[in-house]
Amino acid sequence: MNFKNRRPLTLLFSSASAAAMSRMLFVPLTLIWALPVKAEVLTLSCEGTIKAEGEQAKPQAITKMGLIVNFDAGVVTGFTGITGRIDEVNANQVAFKGTTAHPSGTEWSVHGTVDRITGSVGATVTWFNPKTNNLLIKMNYELICKPT
Repeated sequence: MNFKNRRPLTLLFSSASAAAMSRMLFVPLTLIWALPVKAEVLTLSCEGTIKAEGEQAKPQAITKMGLIVNFDAGVVTGFTGITGRIDEVNANQVAFKGTTAHPSGTEWSVHGTVDRITGSVGATVTWFNPKTNNLLIKMNYELICKPT
């Protein structure tokens, strides 16, 4: 075979067809990157009660408690500095739970659900000492939340 007289592949296409091919690739790729990306973050303002578990405990009113449901990061925040990981999301609810270690060796935990239809939030926060296996406090939240 004589490779000396061989033409480069780019010369096989006319300049018009090469330009058209370039536009066909460029336009769809530009549209994909130009589409706006909506952040999936739900900011809530909540009211309701918190009640420490125990016979003498009375519910305490909560007003304007902020909760953030960040679907992009997969977390719920707003319960005394505890970040809850989203376990399950469906059309009706978001379930979450998480634990934060305190420098003292104790652990703060939260688990709960957000009703996506009614805005009702039920959550339990516990403060636990794993060294002594003692539950120090358990607080139950009953909230109604609205998007801000």
